[in-house]
Amino acid sequence: MYSYLAIIEMGFSLVLFLSAWLAARQALRLRRSGTAERLHRKTRKLLLRTGLMTVTAFIVFGAVIAMVSALPSRFWEDRLTLNMPLIGAPLLAVWFTTVPMLWTLRKQTERTGGVLDRSAIQQLGSRLFVLPYQATALGAATSFYITVISPIPYDKLKLSAPLMVYVVVMIGLWLHHDRRLTPIREWLRSRHEEDAADPANLQLTDPESEPRPRY
Repeated sequence: MYSYLAIIEMGFSLVLFLSAWLAARQALRLRRSGTAERLHRKTRKLLLRTGLMTVTAFIVFGAVIAMVSALPSRFWEDRLTLNMPLIGAPLLAVWFTTVPMLWTLRKQTERTGGVLDRSAIQQLGSRLFVLPYQATALGAATSFYITVISPIPYDKLKLSAPLMVYVVVMIGLWLHHDRRLTPIREWLRSRHEEDAADPANLQLTDPESEPRPRY
């Protein structure tokens, strides 16, 4: 029974990795949609892929729960304390950060056309828009690797190496997004300065420019 459940867990962990990796690519490409109509279609596809990721993760969780209910603790202790958090925590981040942003963008672009407005571009440039998908893919890959190398009972020292790699890669992705967002911030700042410098938005406060009363 253990072998059967382990194959299910490992197989769907790989499926989750591929789905999350493709979702991260789709999320990065949303900024290049160009028009609100295209963005509306792409957000729907990304929401569907997010649903597929969630179903896949639940299958992995179901295999682990079946181990917990039917096998001694030495067979599932590492799954319960490491694998499930590695998959579950990033997936929660997807649902509580990225999905609300996707839903908002879908509503904003439902009845509009033309080029994307500033608020849409700003949301697409947020690191919280892409990073949860990347964390889910990395967590699924790390979970798969831990299952492959983990002895029974599992050795905490042996598993520290992949966990450290996970932390280092996540820090690198966070810093990479910070560098990637710098041009977007500069563009938004320049647009804000242009709007502030627009004569239509300025109030004349110079006393000499005010009309003088006629006597």
